[in-house]
Amino acid sequence: MREHAFLWAAAAFYAGGSALTVRRLRAGGASESLHRWNVATLVLGFLATTGFLYLRGQNLGRCPLTNAMETTVFLMWSAVLFYLLVGPAYRVSFLGAFTAPLSLLLCLVALLGLSDARAPIPDKHSPWVEFHAAIGVLACGALGLAGVVGRMYLMQERQLKTRRLLPSFLEFPSLEQLDVIGLRLLLLGFAMLTVGMIGGEISYRVVGHWTAPKIAWAVATWVGYGAMVVWRLRKMLNGRKAAQAAVYGFAAMLVTYWVAGVLR
Repeated sequence: MREHAFLWAAAAFYAGGSALTVRRLRAGGASESLHRWNVATLVLGFLATTGFLYLRGQNLGRCPLTNAMETTVFLMWSAVLFYLLVGPAYRVSFLGAFTAPLSLLLCLVALLGLSDARAPIPDKHSPWVEFHAAIGVLACGALGLAGVVGRMYLMQERQLKTRRLLPSFLEFPSLEQLDVIGLRLLLLGFAMLTVGMIGGEISYRVVGHWTAPKIAWAVATWVGYGAMVVWRLRKMLNGRKAAQAAVYGFAAMLVTYWVAGVLR
């Protein structure tokens, strides 16, 4: 299908970005010359993913969030979008380098690991359904990028503890800066997730076709991230533990979503 050609092109660009990530980690100060190429691969992958979503939306006549495959692609698109907004704002060049492998993973899972079977169209429809789904996936994109920042924090901290510094060590942001970025992404993602939950409640009352596994997943995700927000704001979750929570929380959210999709 022509749509999938765009997605395979995105996978190729993200694979190129991932290869550049490995090279940048080994290059040290010379990595600055690779930064522009890293960003270029992400931009090209983002445009290719946008092409897939546009064509799929045209074919469906609605927002392309009707199955797990489309949702995963939308999540990948959202994570890259937030990087393109956050990276330049905080001048965190290596954030893009770590976003590329995540995007590649999500792209390959969508292409090779998830069914692209069209979900049956419900008898009733409401704009709240698409609003709830879109804002929820955008929230997950922000939370995914928070997980990327958490992974960078853990890598930076490990280098400091073991005193085995990579050539690129000086290119990394400080632990304090990574902690601040991670917290802000967490707060943004949770706020959007809350708005999405409200939209989901309204759409359920109008349409009423959410399955029990999807409802359980949504509630568990909201409660889990809500607890994370409270612990972080009360200074009960900081530093390495906060970074681990961001990484493992996003991984758990993804896996349980895919499982809920199978059980629906």
